[in-house]
Amino acid sequence: MKDKTLKNIAIFGGKFDPPHLGHQLCIFLALEKYGFDEVWIIPSFSHPFGFHPSDFETRLEMCRIMAEPFGNRARVLETERETGLETVYTVDLIEYLKKRFPGNDFSLLIGSDNWNVREKWKDFGKIEELCREVVVIGRGKNGSADFYLPDISSTTIKTMIQNGENPENLLPAGIYEYIKNHRLY
Repeated sequence: MKDKTLKNIAIFGGKFDPPHLGHQLCIFLALEKYGFDEVWIIPSFSHPFGFHPSDFETRLEMCRIMAEPFGNRARVLETERETGLETVYTVDLIEYLKKRFPGNDFSLLIGSDNWNVREKWKDFGKIEELCREVVVIGRGKNGSADFYLPDISSTTIKTMIQNGENPENLLPAGIYEYIKNHRLY
């Protein structure tokens, strides 16, 4: 019998610049299809692959908007900033979470794009040891199951905005309004 005091948590990290419907659908799948108790959304503070995303506070707030429909089952954490590390690798993040929240069972939720480049990650084998499981969710033709998520990317959304196009149908409710109000991208 499973210990009911343990929570089954899916760690969902990324740039979220901006968060889009594909991200929100991943949260839904983690909760409803894969049965996680909670999804912890953790925007990257400093990206190990050298990406330079938008301001951390901006991405944090957009993640909170994205998580609203899930209530307390989806939490947005500032954990990468809290670690105090200059560069936060996923393996370090998971070790930090396991020490800080020892009463939980952690899994990693990643997209197939990240799965396909996992050899570039620091200690991916150790990540697999630390986590109960690594759940890979595909998008577009890279989908790995009987279904796949729409092929939406933050880059496409930013390009649409720069070209004067409206990407609202690719974004969770409230995100486009936030982008317009803050003159992002």
